[in-house]
Amino acid sequence: MCMRAEDVRALLPESVRPAFDGIVDQSILGASKHISLIGEMIEAVARVGAGAGRSAADIVADVKSVAQFFIETRGEASQAVSNAILIMIRGIDACRDLAPDEAATRIVEAKDAYATQAAEAISTCVGYAVELARPMKRIFVYDYSSTVEKFLRGIAADGPREVIIPESRIIDGGKPFVRACQESGHAVTFIPEAAMMCFLKGCDAAFMGAETFYPDGTGFNTTGSDIVGVLCAHLDVPLYFLTPLIKLDVRPVYGGGKRLVYDDLAPKLSAGWGDDISSEGVNFTVPELIGVPAEQIRAFVTERGVIPATQMYAPAMEYSAYLHEGMGSCDEKGAA
Repeated sequence: MCMRAEDVRALLPESVRPAFDGIVDQSILGASKHISLIGEMIEAVARVGAGAGRSAADIVADVKSVAQFFIETRGEASQAVSNAILIMIRGIDACRDLAPDEAATRIVEAKDAYATQAAEAISTCVGYAVELARPMKRIFVYDYSSTVEKFLRGIAADGPREVIIPESRIIDGGKPFVRACQESGHAVTFIPEAAMMCFLKGCDAAFMGAETFYPDGTGFNTTGSDIVGVLCAHLDVPLYFLTPLIKLDVRPVYGGGKRLVYDDLAPKLSAGWGDDISSEGVNFTVPELIGVPAEQIRAFVTERGVIPATQMYAPAMEYSAYLHEGMGSCDEKGAA
């Protein structure tokens, strides 16, 4: 059973509690950013625990409690988070009988090894996307992704572009792109989602990140991404998902799949309502993430190249086999 958020927060050193709060209340966005912050929490729990003279067994138990909380909460929406956490704590049970300082060192080394690998994967992915976009003058980006932000900064080396940014109102996912584009010298057009069809016309391509993707080429992102997929297909605008392969979810291959997570948007959607309109009895609940089918996606830009969405299955299963090497009791069906 998943621990309550307040109980997990109490396990964390004060220095990383703001990061915990930001992930839980969604004021910090992006799966890659969340993975990085969870890694910082793992390190803080290990180092502070060792410094306080706690036993290695207790440190391991606390790290696993934090890890399990995010696997069962944030990981439910994004399999990348679950995959990354499982890699970061791989072999942690072997640290139980070590001296506290040695256990903390090994836990941090395992976490850092993942971080190095992940940074290289994202850098390679962004590099391929920058090369892909080299001849493009007008691009469309939907919903915040730290990987897409790196891409927007990277393409500036070849000169400024016109960047169309819908607001992605559900989580205000467009706003963080504005600063990155301004700092990179791009010309920014910020639009409501209702204007997406109008502004997609004439774009060279659309880009978004993936919270998760399936071996069949389905890409998941914030609700509204499905509309982008339909519009891109209708207007014949190539849609690219920028994502490291760590975001792969192979559960559908074994009969499983994602469970939709729903958000109540009452505070956001009714904020401007006057006293003459009651929100009582009105349903404001929408899915947090939604799938875009492979036939609407031109390709996934990954660390292993630009892979057409309809040809994703073989590369995905090869990567899954690599990902689960040495996972012990966590087999492919259960861990991803």
